[in-house]
Amino acid sequence: MGKLRAFHLPGRWDLVTVSPFCLKLDAFLRLADIEHESIAVATPFGGPKKKAPWIEYAGQTIGDSSLVIDFLKSEFGIDIDQHLNLRQRATAVAIQRMVEENLYWAMVYDRWRRDENWPILKSSVLGDIAAPMRALLAPFARRSVRKQLEGHGMGLHTPDEITSIANKDIDALGGLLGENDWFFGDKPGLTDATVYSVLANIAFVPFSSPMKAMIAGHSNLTEFLGRFRRVVYPESEAAAY
Repeated sequence: MGKLRAFHLPGRWDLVTVSPFCLKLDAFLRLADIEHESIAVATPFGGPKKKAPWIEYAGQTIGDSSLVIDFLKSEFGIDIDQHLNLRQRATAVAIQRMVEENLYWAMVYDRWRRDENWPILKSSVLGDIAAPMRALLAPFARRSVRKQLEGHGMGLHTPDEITSIANKDIDALGGLLGENDWFFGDKPGLTDATVYSVLANIAFVPFSSPMKAMIAGHSNLTEFLGRFRRVVYPESEAAAY
């Protein structure tokens, strides 16, 4: 049937990829122990939805991390959340929506709209694009992301308002995790991969963000980040936050 090929944006700073959605899929593949070839691409435009990640498998090309994971769960008969009850599964969906449809956009704002972060972003997130093309693409990409932020609604808020929104989300995550090692049960699942993918792309990267202090203010979240790294990414040199 052929080997599964997973395409993701490049990695930096001991993260296998600087995209939360790509990192979530990579973590899922590791947790599910699905054999695959991981391929870094400079831009997301080769995917069926013009976004990363995407996979190629058995003659199919599938985009969107959540749709890919649903496909893989069905195709390989693997559910890393099989220990969750109905209420926990419902809570997991709510956490995913908060993290990926709200907190993620606060992270995007910090990376793409804060002027102090722009030089870092151009040399890192866009760093694998050839310099001449990057010079042309970078301003276009920034304008495009600005429109996406405004279309979502996050980009219409003031910086202080965005900080307040993000703080509520991070406080909620800290409260939901509580004193547990993982969000549900005694082993990491998809919710842990989802939360890690965004928080790690805030806490472990050199971009300026008020969310760094918010995460650091929750010792259970910082311990969670280090724990997830040690369990899922033991090869990382920075195994502790």
